[in-house]
Amino acid sequence: MSQTFFASAAVATALALPSLAMAGSTPIPPVTTTTTTFAETSETTLFAGFALTIGSGGDGVEGILGVAHGDIDLDGDVTGAKATLHFDVLGGFALNKAKLTGLFGNNSIQTEVGGGYSFKNRSPFAVLGTNGEYFAAGSDIYFDGSFEGYLALHTIGQLSLDSATTTTTSTPIASPILSVE
Repeated sequence: MSQTFFASAAVATALALPSLAMAGSTPIPPVTTTTTTFAETSETTLFAGFALTIGSGGDGVEGILGVAHGDIDLDGDVTGAKATLHFDVLGGFALNKAKLTGLFGNNSIQTEVGGGYSFKNRSPFAVLGTNGEYFAAGSDIYFDGSFEGYLALHTIGQLSLDSATTTTTSTPIASPILSVE
């Protein structure tokens, strides 16, 4: 036989082998990838609560209404503010105090520093405390040397980052590499 015949047969065989090898193979399954991304966020919430107060002005129970705002970065660090109105629950639900404090910490617990005004004592005071998930504790320190400690339960939960989850499905391209079985 001639060399042309063998060359033609070799080319035909080379072209047919990849398709024959792929004909009996199992298909490659799709690949699914899930990605969760986080973004810095700001959160503002209205809240309510109750506080037990102990101090030189006497013990008491206060109702609390307020608003809290926090900026949360990707590390979970929080900077924000909290404004509250405190009502004397045992004395006829009269307006007792107003507070404005800054919040510094992480998304679970923050230091609370600021000031306020007591309508009951008719005097300003400083605030130093801790704000956490559903609780606050600290002291209102009056400029005449008196103080009032507090332990509060409130409806502010943990501040959280915004997150988004995306799912991507792709099918890999089959490689025409031959395998000998």
